[in-house]
Amino acid sequence: MPTLATTFRAILAGLQAAIAPYVDRDRARTAFLFFIWQRIGRTATRFENLFARWRNGTLPKPRTTPRPPRPITPTTPAPPFRLPRSRAWLIREMQCHHVNGRAGTLEYFLANPDLPEFLAAAPQARRLLRPLCHMLGLQMPGDPRWPDPKPSPAPKPAKTPFLPLPPVPETVNVRAERSNPAYYHPIFSKAR
Repeated sequence: MPTLATTFRAILAGLQAAIAPYVDRDRARTAFLFFIWQRIGRTATRFENLFARWRNGTLPKPRTTPRPPRPITPTTPAPPFRLPRSRAWLIREMQCHHVNGRAGTLEYFLANPDLPEFLAAAPQARRLLRPLCHMLGLQMPGDPRWPDPKPSPAPKPAKTPFLPLPPVPETVNVRAERSNPAYYHPIFSKAR
């Protein structure tokens, strides 16, 4: 029977497989997509390691005190890319039905009844899942619901002053007159 870790690895391997053709096809975004591809692979490996430690009972004790901030040194390398911050950015970036399918599979995985027990015992797993859920536009289990997006109000038309229409002059409908057979009668035609 597959475990949570093997199922998660299979889902992320499928997501990597969906991204892989675009890494080579889109030369302008090759480095960015390869960076995402590697990041997804690292997430799967870290999740597997964390799950194995949870099963063996060797998880580290959770911290009771906050970690002191790291000093910023000039030798710290900057990340190669700044990832988008909007929700479901990977789906919009790729515009590929395979990525959408993997997002649906991951959403099904998040509804697994065994997952809450693991997430309660290993809060580090939440930190692994949250960015992945964010990039695919999924709701993380146990997190507060996202607010529904408010529709933008329709623009109001500019107010124009009311101008009365000029009176319509009386006109003769020439076509209607000519369609009348009496128009062509010799008695009436002389009168015109």
